Amino acid sequence: MPARKGHSRTRTTTLVAMSLFLSVLAVYAFASSPVEETLYSFTGFPDGNNPYYAALVADASGDLYGTTYSGGSDASCSCGTVFELSPPATAGGAWTETILHSFRGSPNDGASPYNTLIFDKQGNLYGATYGGGDVNGGGTVFELSPPASPGGAWTETILYVFPSDQSQGVWPGKLTFDGVGNLYGTTAIGGKFNAGTIFQLKPPQTPGGSWTEHQLYVFGSVANDGTIPGTALVFHLGALYGTTQSGGADFHGTVFQLTPKNGIWSENTLYTFTGSEGGSAVGALVVDGAGNLYGTAGNGGFSNQTNCVTGCGSVFELSPPAVAGDPWQETTLFIFQGDRRGGRPYGGVIRDKSNNLYGTTSAGGVKNLGVIYKLTPPSVPGGAWTPSVLHVFHGSVVGDGSFPMDSLILFNGVFYGTTRYGGTNGLGTVFSLSR
Repeated sequence: MPARKGHSRTRTTTLVAMSLFLSVLAVYAFASSPVEETLYSFTGFPDGNNPYYAALVADASGDLYGTTYSGGSDASCSCGTVFELSPPATAGGAWTETILHSFRGSPNDGASPYNTLIFDKQGNLYGATYGGGDVNGGGTVFELSPPASPGGAWTETILYVFPSDQSQGVWPGKLTFDGVGNLYGTTAIGGKFNAGTIFQLKPPQTPGGSWTEHQLYVFGSVANDGTIPGTALVFHLGALYGTTQSGGADFHGTVFQLTPKNGIWSENTLYTFTGSEGGSAVGALVVDGAGNLYGTAGNGGFSNQTNCVTGCGSVFELSPPAVAGDPWQETTLFIFQGDRRGGRPYGGVIRDKSNNLYGTTSAGGVKNLGVIYKLTPPSVPGGAWTPSVLHVFHGSVVGDGSFPMDSLILFNGVFYGTTRYGGTNGLGTVFSLSR
């Protein structure tokens, strides 16, 4: 992390055959030790509010950076913000929030930042907005550069505006860099078939020049293709991996790979969700050293008619074949039931060195306000993963957050994340979870 500047569809193997009684015992055996703390409650104006699919990113000093979908200095626009949250100088003190940019909307700025920021090696921040930019609000890609001296203003530069004809897609998600400074991302809809796209942005050859956009893939191009790509891509060994929320042979979404060859990118559908094991994968994938992919399905699986009628979602693993050309193998690690252990995990998972998986759910818990969970791998290959609840969100009534919508980050042994609602003002929070 940079220092701050100036400041084919395959057989589904479900490994959830454990008794509910033992699972609940595991939950409560672990739930007493982690400590969750609300670091900041958003206030709306001139502050931001309601971080949406917006995980945090940290710099080397432990400052946290994120986006809010709404709020900002212009109440008539409520176009969202980029914020910084700085830790206290002494333990137990209050964290300090600084608004780095308030979006102004069309036609001169983006609106509604929708996902996680990323850093480059120089400490500049990059992100995308869901709307704004063009008259009809197709979204933007932006850069925020830190001030030359502490306390100065950050400088926003619009790198690309998605055209209003939707030919290049609209509603971009999280960005990712390759090794030479190109940016990649998805658009949720738009493109030739209005099913979303994958794009690349190449930096200018000379400082101050224009970035160049290339459309790498248009979803809906082939039969049973995925549609509405998830909010993030991941690079692994020169290929891009991601998910779609819909499409595929069963209309529950897919996991895909995008591979370049002689300058042409080709898509390969690695897995098609059936709905019984999960569907509508939105969050980012993570990859381990063996090339296995881990992710979450926001819907599908067990249907809880109270908390998640369309299914409570799951955590899955997708393993590459031993022989090239064979199908990838999907393993369902855990199916949520919308109970105290959570439901609807719209954010992805993160892994620690012991291969434990951590994430959040937007439903379930005591008041259906979401939880933070841990999945512990089996001690014997092929065994069941063990779920534990690390925190149950209780909402504004106690100043806690509610409805976390994105992944956690782990920094110096502490988890950090955001909730869309809850907190003192009901407008969302930034929280920590100490193990």
